[in-house]
Amino acid sequence: MTITMSRIETQPYPASNSDADGVLGTLHDTLDTVSELDPDLLHSDTLAGHAIVTLAGAARAAVTALGTASGTALREASGVVVVRDLVAAVSLLELAVSRRGGPSDPRALEQIARRANTAYGRLLLAAPSATKSGVPCR
Repeated sequence: MTITMSRIETQPYPASNSDADGVLGTLHDTLDTVSELDPDLLHSDTLAGHAIVTLAGAARAAVTALGTASGTALREASGVVVVRDLVAAVSLLELAVSRRGGPSDPRALEQIARRANTAYGRLLLAAPSATKSGVPCR
């Protein structure tokens, strides 16, 4: 008995705008949440601030996964600068999604979306305690 098998070569599928939509949705929710918080409570040393820095990094990683230059990631700064960096990173991602020019990595976008959701959850856990106590969560 002979079995004939045709070899099928798989090709990586290009990322689509919908792949980045999950990351963008989380980032837009983050911007809504951050707009209600006092920026002084969002220093990168606080739990909430660290979550925002992570989310800005996720936005920049998604920009890179879409094949566009993402700029320099922020590591440590005051709350106002942390929020400003998040807004800039989200803007870069929105621009990258609208252009969709270069090579992209959809699997990386899935991982980035999971990382962004985790960081957003940490922000939600840290933000109420930061706003209730009036002091940064360290």
